[in-house]
Order: sequence, then C-alpha cells, then structure tokens
Amino acid sequence: MFAENRRETEGCCPECQKLRLAEALANDQCDYSGATDCRVLLRRHREAADCTEPGSA
Repeated sequence: MFAENRRETEGCCPECQKLRLAEALANDQCDYSGATDCRVLLRRHREAADCTEPGSA
C-alpha cells in the first residue's frame, strides 16, 4: 500500500469503507439503485453514534 493511500485510510471507519466500496461496485455494474442504497446507508451510519470516522455527525 502506498504511503498516500495509508494516510487516506488512517482513522477511517471500516463500515464507511465497506459502504463506499459497495457503492463503487454497484456503480461499476450500472446498478444505480444499489448505489443509491449504499449512499443512504452510509449517511445513516455516519449519523449514528457507532461511526468512528473523524468528522462524522
């Protein structure tokens, strides 16, 4: 892993990363409904108290 990539992922919430990856995969497969679902789930997760990512709600 490159140093710049490590810096981007330091402090990132694993659940947020999982949802962003799922959204990217859905977009890649032209599953725009699935991508929208991932964005909604990501927004709800970031508003919840269990998100560990800096800057979340």
